[in-house]
Amino acid sequence: MKNEMTYGGLRAACGEKIQGFVPLGPSGEQIPATLINGIGEGKIILISSGIHGSEYPGILAAMELARELTPEQIQGGLVLLHPVNTAAFYQRLSYINPVVDANLNRFYPGSPDGSLAEQVAWYMGEEYHKRVDFVLDLHGGDIHEHLLPYVYVPGIGEPEVLRASMEAALLLNANYLVQSTAATGFYNSCAIQGTPALLIERGSRGLWSREEVDAYKADVRNLLVHFGLLEGTVRYPAQKAHVLTRVAYLDANASGCWLPDVALDDRVKQGQRLGVITDFFGHILEEIRADFDGIIVYLAVSLGIQKGDPLITYGI
Repeated sequence: MKNEMTYGGLRAACGEKIQGFVPLGPSGEQIPATLINGIGEGKIILISSGIHGSEYPGILAAMELARELTPEQIQGGLVLLHPVNTAAFYQRLSYINPVVDANLNRFYPGSPDGSLAEQVAWYMGEEYHKRVDFVLDLHGGDIHEHLLPYVYVPGIGEPEVLRASMEAALLLNANYLVQSTAATGFYNSCAIQGTPALLIERGSRGLWSREEVDAYKADVRNLLVHFGLLEGTVRYPAQKAHVLTRVAYLDANASGCWLPDVALDDRVKQGQRLGVITDFFGHILEEIRADFDGIIVYLAVSLGIQKGDPLITYGI
């Protein structure tokens, strides 16, 4: 007989869907989760949404999929977290989880003996990503972020892990695909420790629309067909994503007022000024310039900016 699924204290027998709250590690916070233990054998997929609590399209997509999908449709198992950062969701905060006072996505793989954020990250890895076959981490443009749909694919890990991640990424309807070389972050940590994973970005500026949520759900359902959890035919995107192999992430070196000179999806040239940070009197504190030719794929759109905040991502 097929085994029951147990994650975060929730248990789902074969052919059962269970919904409830699970602990966010030792933080004391409880987050909503859904386990769907399908009627047949197959892969177990984790869908994680809302690590950043104001990135709404992915959160709502995960919530609706958790409600719509049934064990009778599933071969294998599905674990959905919707959202991970419930505290920030209620408080309409960007990035930070106020319970642990940190951006959890910066602390993976974590440590059982580290700070509270590191302990939470370590717990999530042990309880979830090491115990599933694939991770889909759903993100979007936070309150001050403007971006087009794109996908991060891990670039560090065993060849078969990276290959499985890339094969899935190429099925998504996205403008850009970024091959990451980072060793931190939830999806990178998953890949490094042996679990294929993707980070998907859709939606901007702390907003959501029915079109964005439906597009997210269509992509996720297509991947579930690809992995064998759902019946159907895999759909390939009408237009392949532009693969970015060289990417620059520009952060602020001063706190002040951010005045970009470029727009999302602009093509920029090496040496071109991308924007300036000024003080409250209009004096320029920092000029931001491109180090190489590329395409703007992410742009901070808040006037106020703090030192260390991300400003622009561009790549080629």
